[in-house]
Amino acid sequence: MTQISQALTPAEQERARALARMKRVATGLFLLMAVVFCLTLLVPDNPTWLGYVRAFSEAAMIGALADWFAVTALFRHPLGIPIPHTAIVPNNKDRIGDSLAGFVERNFLTKDVLEPKLKELDFATRIGQWMQEPANASRLSKDAGELINWLLDSIDNDSVRSFLEKNLRTGSGSIQVAPLISRVLSALTASNRHQELIDSAVRIARQQLYANQHSIRNRIKDQSPWWLPKFVDEEIYQKILGEIAHLLNRIGDDPNHPARHSFNRATEELTESLASDPDMISRGEEIKADLLNHPAVQHYLTASWDDIKQYVNEQANQPDSKLRERLERAISKLGQALQEDQPMQKQVNDWVRSGILNVLDNHRASIGSVISDTVKSWDTDLTTRRVELQVGRDLQFIRINGTLVGGLVGLIIYTLVEVF
Repeated sequence: MTQISQALTPAEQERARALARMKRVATGLFLLMAVVFCLTLLVPDNPTWLGYVRAFSEAAMIGALADWFAVTALFRHPLGIPIPHTAIVPNNKDRIGDSLAGFVERNFLTKDVLEPKLKELDFATRIGQWMQEPANASRLSKDAGELINWLLDSIDNDSVRSFLEKNLRTGSGSIQVAPLISRVLSALTASNRHQELIDSAVRIARQQLYANQHSIRNRIKDQSPWWLPKFVDEEIYQKILGEIAHLLNRIGDDPNHPARHSFNRATEELTESLASDPDMISRGEEIKADLLNHPAVQHYLTASWDDIKQYVNEQANQPDSKLRERLERAISKLGQALQEDQPMQKQVNDWVRSGILNVLDNHRASIGSVISDTVKSWDTDLTTRRVELQVGRDLQFIRINGTLVGGLVGLIIYTLVEVF
């Protein structure tokens, strides 16, 4: 009994104290009736009124004892005597569990009962309100980060590296490099974007020309004959620099410059060659194979996964990281959408309701077995005690009522006998 008391929760312990008080009241009333009955036996001359008192107290004792036996027999053998059909709860715990499971399964886990209730619930709005709370969004982002870390830690790194390498080779093997470049060039030339390459090249050439003008002057000076006058070197330098600058300016400013047309023709020819020339296609495949087999590429494949994993782990673990911030914002926006977007609300509510009903429809028996198996796994004495604490106080009123009602019935019967 001590071990059972220790296993009870504080609330159950309080119920145990209340039950003990009610037991004392019911037992005290029985003892009072017993004392009254004994006193009636000691009164001399047996006055008329004494018979009525004796009949009431005698019947009250019988009623109290009968109800005490009935209440006690629910939870244990009265006086420890193994009378048949007593200790009903402990002897039938498993059957009670099966009956409870069947009762819940038949009366609660049915579509007819649950569907109207589920239609009254707005799951989407409640979920959205919960998700939009900053503390909840932060908690969900933290849980998501922990899930990401768990997934990354559970993955075999060697297998991932092998997977990346294999799929890169498999995927790239089905793609011919030269035709792919041809399609890219076709897309660029279709919108005339390739002219920006000439503009960039002209701009860079101008910058390099002026940045290296002193080197050009020195180069001309070093390469000219010793007997050539210095002013001639300077004239040559100015002439070369000016012509180059003038050419670059014309190419850069004139969209119809012949150099641009030549570049267009060269681009078109290159595009066609890359798409259809067997030699160009073969050369592209050779370059691709050399690239994939290069040690630097192999190292990149093995190192890239480690870098990605380390980065994601760090981002997932830091509360103020960009990843966590974006997850929180995404969760909060999703919560807002669930509250404001009615079509989404309807869709989510339909998903949740259909999901619950589908689970119940397919697993009703399994849910019921969880109840019965759980009850069967409970300790018999502890279970009996907990059931008694739930209903025992009300059962003590039965004892009290049985005492009073028994006494009144005995009094009525005695009165009828005396009168008739």
